[in-house]
Amino acid sequence: MHIKILKNRYPNIVVSKNPIKASSNTISFYEEPHYFTIPKNDLSEQEATLLHTLFPEPLPTFTKESTQFWFDLLFGQEEMAIPNEKDTYRITQFHIKTTTTKSMLQEWQKALLSFFSPDAELIMFSANYGVIIEKSTGSLLGEEELVAVAGTLESDFYIQSTFFMGLFHPLNAKLRGLFAEERTIFNYNNREIVQTVASESLKVIALRMKESLITSELNNLFHQDDTWIPLIHTLFKNQGNISLTAKELFMHRNTIQYRLDKFHEQTNLSLRKMDGLLLAYLATLQSHTKNTNHQ
Repeated sequence: MHIKILKNRYPNIVVSKNPIKASSNTISFYEEPHYFTIPKNDLSEQEATLLHTLFPEPLPTFTKESTQFWFDLLFGQEEMAIPNEKDTYRITQFHIKTTTTKSMLQEWQKALLSFFSPDAELIMFSANYGVIIEKSTGSLLGEEELVAVAGTLESDFYIQSTFFMGLFHPLNAKLRGLFAEERTIFNYNNREIVQTVASESLKVIALRMKESLITSELNNLFHQDDTWIPLIHTLFKNQGNISLTAKELFMHRNTIQYRLDKFHEQTNLSLRKMDGLLLAYLATLQSHTKNTNHQ
């Protein structure tokens, strides 16, 4: 029914019961059992948005059996037979921000994969989103190394991208849910080149604390004096080390000591203790998130 209406409205539409090869000049949709594409030039921005609302994008299909297995495991809904393995796996997600040609993108992917172990697998799930799946036994890159790799690739290919390095997980039925949570944490708009579970999870926890009257009260204090947030962030980054914090903020160590004492007097929360510092840090993240959402 919808297809007939669309054919009358968009004469250049291409309809097939088989997946249609993606193109940078078309937008793809799916309504069972039909795949269809419409040239971008035939659609206004409002029409494209409406069509994306009405019709889902077609699911990718893969010729390689292992690739299809990972797609079904990570994004599917059905229960699957999973081989019994002792190895754990890490999934590194990436999002490409730069519009590029297909050939250039393929070269970029080939170069990226060369930095990982030989048995790592790179899978593109859309034109700008993919993952690299690797066993822990063959893992070569840490967070700092991946930052260097991303910088090298951007210099060589002029393609901007951001990465999210997941944890090592056993290959079992729980992996689908674990990956879904890591996908939720991955923020495409983050300025950091490489994100990790450790770097991003606290922000998610902070959002879940929004009903807390305690953190709300701390936020009121931060709004009254905007010097608290950079102090707390720097102190947390330096694991409570006052000397390193003073050096980074270009402040005298005694000034930092005075500020910590003042915060304790106002809140009865000690920033010299890691539990107090963590609570204050989470409250600053909640405050920062609110401000970002209002911009």
